[in-house]
Amino acid sequence: MTLPSSMTFPSPTQYIQEDGEGLQAYLQELTHSLEGMYGDLAANVNGGWKTDKSGQQKTYAPAVFGTAPAGSGTYAADRQIGWSLRQGLLSDVWFDVTWTAHTGAGNLYVALPYLVAQSSQKPFAGVIQTGSIAFGGYLVCNAIPNTRRCEIWGCTSGGATANIAIPASGQLIGHIRYVGQREERS
Repeated sequence: MTLPSSMTFPSPTQYIQEDGEGLQAYLQELTHSLEGMYGDLAANVNGGWKTDKSGQQKTYAPAVFGTAPAGSGTYAADRQIGWSLRQGLLSDVWFDVTWTAHTGAGNLYVALPYLVAQSSQKPFAGVIQTGSIAFGGYLVCNAIPNTRRCEIWGCTSGGATANIAIPASGQLIGHIRYVGQREERS
């Protein structure tokens, strides 16, 4: 959600008659409108943490998938943790995920908690630390526009970047900041 740029207040003419009655109702409605506007502003400025399904922790459970088919894997209980902070449209996502026996194929990606903004390019790149995944050069993660995917790409000095195929087991630790879509709330 973006910050409001204007506010429509209740019209005093629908509350206040010639004899002055209705002023209290108008002031109550005006107060209610101002409180709502302040709440929306505070929620956007302060941001919102993505929570797990029980609502008890301020985390989300990151998972890895392949692009075709997605597949599934077994996750280490102490290594499938993520945090997501959303402030307005800006989303910060941190994750630490370890998996084994994954059945997916195609390119490796981490599921994101929010939709990535529409873009004709891939302007949102993040950092990756890995364990037990063989690659040449270094890795980055790219938030793919209009999806909930953070694809893992290999890069080399002077060479082309390319998607990394999903391995049967591995570990990814990373962070990405991206612009999300307006329709979603934290």
